[in-house]
Amino acid sequence: MVGDFRRAMDLSLVLDEEGVEHEVRSAGEERWVLVVADADAVRAEAALAAFERENPLPAPARAPEVPWSSSAAVCGLVFFLSLLALHVWTGPASAASVWFERGSADAGAILRGEWWRAVTALTLHADAGHAVGNAVLGGLLLALLARSLGPGVASALLLAAGVAGTLEAAALVRRDFVSIGASTAVFGALGALAALPQMRRRAWVPLGGGLALLAFLGTSKHADLAGHLCGFASGAVLGAAVSLLPPLRGRAAQAVLALASAAAPVGAWLLAFRALQR
Repeated sequence: MVGDFRRAMDLSLVLDEEGVEHEVRSAGEERWVLVVADADAVRAEAALAAFERENPLPAPARAPEVPWSSSAAVCGLVFFLSLLALHVWTGPASAASVWFERGSADAGAILRGEWWRAVTALTLHADAGHAVGNAVLGGLLLALLARSLGPGVASALLLAAGVAGTLEAAALVRRDFVSIGASTAVFGALGALAALPQMRRRAWVPLGGGLALLAFLGTSKHADLAGHLCGFASGAVLGAAVSLLPPLRGRAAQAVLALASAAAPVGAWLLAFRALQR
């Protein structure tokens, strides 16, 4: 029995060349059989077997595996909850808050060597609306990244893009630049998604997402346009670089990267308060 009409015709031609009388009959939907006389059965089987060895059917195409679907959702949810929990812990922006005094991305302080501010600033938000917006959008984009790259690589990429974007913006603006919020990292995730090969044929998706994010995050009084643009550019560069590397499939390695990404802000805050004690 053959499940492809063209293949059945090929086998019929083989029997014709061998001089074996036969008939091609339908055996149901997308099924055909070649009927031969009993006297010719052995010769027909030998001819068809030889043809099959020399012309095997290609393996059926498998749907692309999505190994990180459940982990991606967890990764995005953890980001969402962590950002909200941090805002509850640090509170809103205030001149009297030691968190904002030591952790904001002040360009002058960063250029004087307090580089950890590029990390700590990502965990601070001016108010609840600022925090919720970044938590929701960042969680969704991180989940999409994690679905393609794994939770560890995606988390490290988001953090690296946010830090790099903040440092670049501080170096470019240099003065009168004080930023807070995870939006630089959120734009970094968007830039990374735009650079992934599977998204290049749908360039309008990240472009539309970028415009929507700018409309949502770029109109508040705490908006950091330079940080947004630098974050997007950093994410695009890092995403393009990661897409050239072999995929990291090991769950242990992904877990280590995810934990390291979560530990980095904790380490940065320890440095911030240790410098305060000097």
